[in-house]
Amino acid sequence: MARGVLRKIVGRTGFAVVALIATFHDALAQTLPVGFSATRLFATTTLNAPTALAFIPDGRMLITLQGGNLRVAQNGVVASTPALSLGTKVCSTSERGLLGVAVDPQFSNNNFVYLYYTFRKFPNAGDPCLTGQPTSADNPVNRVSRFVLPGTNVIDPQSEVILIDNIPSPNGNHNGGDLHFGKDGLLYISVGDGGADYAGDSGSGGSNDAARDKHKLLGKILRIDRNGGIPATNPFQGAGSGRCNLTGGTTPGNHCQETYAWGLRNPFRFAMDGNAAGVRFFINDVGQDNWEEIDDGQIGADYGWNCREGRNVNSSSGPCNPVPAGMIDPIFEYAHGASIPGTTSPSSCDAITGGAFVPAGIWPISNGTYLAADFTCGVIFQMSMPAATWVASNFVSGLGSSSATSLSFGPYGNTQGLYYTTYAGGGQIWVIAYQASAVELTFNTTPAGLGVRVNGQPINDGQVVTAWPGSALLVQAPPQRPALQNYYFSNWSDAGASTHTITTPAAPAGYTATFATLAPASADADANGQYEALTDGLLILRHMFGLSDATLVAGALGPNALHDTPAAVAGFLDSTGLALDIDLDGKVDALTDGLLILRYLSGMRGTALVEGVVAAGAMRVSSGAIETYMTSLLR
Repeated sequence: MARGVLRKIVGRTGFAVVALIATFHDALAQTLPVGFSATRLFATTTLNAPTALAFIPDGRMLITLQGGNLRVAQNGVVASTPALSLGTKVCSTSERGLLGVAVDPQFSNNNFVYLYYTFRKFPNAGDPCLTGQPTSADNPVNRVSRFVLPGTNVIDPQSEVILIDNIPSPNGNHNGGDLHFGKDGLLYISVGDGGADYAGDSGSGGSNDAARDKHKLLGKILRIDRNGGIPATNPFQGAGSGRCNLTGGTTPGNHCQETYAWGLRNPFRFAMDGNAAGVRFFINDVGQDNWEEIDDGQIGADYGWNCREGRNVNSSSGPCNPVPAGMIDPIFEYAHGASIPGTTSPSSCDAITGGAFVPAGIWPISNGTYLAADFTCGVIFQMSMPAATWVASNFVSGLGSSSATSLSFGPYGNTQGLYYTTYAGGGQIWVIAYQASAVELTFNTTPAGLGVRVNGQPINDGQVVTAWPGSALLVQAPPQRPALQNYYFSNWSDAGASTHTITTPAAPAGYTATFATLAPASADADANGQYEALTDGLLILRHMFGLSDATLVAGALGPNALHDTPAAVAGFLDSTGLALDIDLDGKVDALTDGLLILRYLSGMRGTALVEGVVAAGAMRVSSGAIETYMTSLLR
C-alpha cells in the first residue's frame, strides 16, 4: 500500500519466548523514550502487507494479510499453515483485501473470530477486481463474516457466517475495514466512503458525497450483535430506516439500521478504550488534501464528511447546501505539510492510521493516554487531556515510510506491549515495551488453582503481573466454578473488597485472594461479581414473585454469571433465607424487600428509597439503616 495511495485514502503467558524473536533496534532507526525498546517479531517469516492484529485470551495472535491470509502466532512462532486462506474469494487490488479481525469476547465458549474482507463477487467477469470504475455493477464488495477458529489453528471455510454483505467498494480505496468489540458485547465496524461516488452523482476524492447517503453503509461506523442483528439501542430504527446487511443499502432517504455514526471519509482504524467503564472509542479518519482527524465515537454522530474535512469546510454544494446542522468536531486535527502540533514530527505527516489506548498501570504514562500513528511520516504520537482539550506530544519516531498500519496492545512476557504492523520491508510486526524499573506483582489464590482479574484481564493463580510503581490496578476476585465446584470471594490479603484498586508499590509484592465454597449472604443473584438493578435486582424480584423456570433468568443475567440457570439462581436465593428481609419484618416479600433492593441498586437513597415501601411491623425502617444493611449485602 504505497504512500501516495494511502494518503489519498488514506515467561508465563503470550509471547514470553523472547529467544524465538529477533531485535533490530537499528533497522528503522527508531527513536524511543527512555526505558522503552522496540523488538521485531517473526523476522524469518514472510508476512506480506500485514493489515491488523487481534489477540485470543490464551495469548495467540491473529494476523491479517492484505492478500487474504489469516495467520496465527503462538509462543513466538507463526504457524506454517494459514488459519484461513481466502484465495480467489478476495480482491486485494488498491486498498482492498483482508483488512480487519476481531475476537469474540466469549471466544473461550464459542471460538468465534470476525473478518472484514473484499469479496470477489463476480469471479467470471473480464476483470473481477475492477478499480477506478465506481458505477460498474461488476465491482467487488466488502463484507463482514464470522468464522470458527478451533484449537488446531485451522478454520473450516464452511464455518463462515456472513453478517454484513455487499458494502460497496466502488473505486478500490477508502474501504475502512476495522473491527472491534465494545464492552457492551457488540461488534463495531468502520467503513470508508469508497473513494468515488458509487452512484455517479458527485465525483471522487473530496467531491465524493457517498458518506452523506444515509441509506448506504459507506462512510459509517456500524454496530451489530455477534449474529448480525440490530442492537436495541442503535440510533436509527423504526420509521425512516431499514436493514442494509444484505444489499449494502436501503430506500434512499432512510437510515441503515446498522449505522452507529456517519459522515466519515476513511475511518481506516479506530480503537476501544479498555480502561473505560463502558464503551468509549476514538476514530482515526484519514483526510483528503489538508487535514487528518481523530474523532470521539458518539452514538448517532455526524462527523461532517464531505461537507467538512476536520473542522474545515470542504464542500458547500449538493447535500452540503445548506450546511447540515449538528456536525461533530474532531477532538484533534493536524494539517498536511506541517509538524503535528505539540510534536517534533516531520512535516510529511498526512495519513493517520492505527490507534490504541494505553492500558492503565503498564507504562509510566498518564492513564487515558491515546497513541496514534501516521503512515507516511513514520511516527507514533501520544494524546493526553491535561485540561479541557486533547494535546499531542512525541512518543516514537523513525518508523520509516509505509509504516504502522495498525496498533494493538497485547500480552508480552509478564506485561503488555504495543504491537504494530508495518508495510516497511514488505511487511513486519514490531512490539514496543517498557523495561526500566518495572515491578513484579504476584497474584495467588486460596485454594490454589483459581483465578482473579487485573484491569479486566484474567490472571491465573501464581501469575506475575508487571506494573509501573505508583500506577493504579483494578483487582477483582469474581465467583468461579472449576470442576463444577462454586467458589465465592472471602477476602483479599490487603483487606480490600472483592473489587478494589491497589497502588503498585516500589518493590515486588504479592496479593492473595481467598475464596470459600459456601455462598455468603449477598445481593449478587447471578454471582458475576457485580451488583446491578437490571440483573440482580430483577432476578431477586422475579424470585420473590415465585418465578422458577426459564422466565426467572430470561434477559436478566449479567456477563460472566456463575449462577447461569434458573436452578442455580433460585437455589442461591433460597439459601440466603431471611438475609433478603431488608426491612426486618420477619418475612421476604416482593413488594417491600424486593422493591427496596431494586431501588437501592438503581441508585435511590434517602427518603426516595423507603417511601411507601417499608412494611408495618418492620424493625429496619429508616433509609440510613436500610442503606447500611444493603451495603453489607454487596460483598
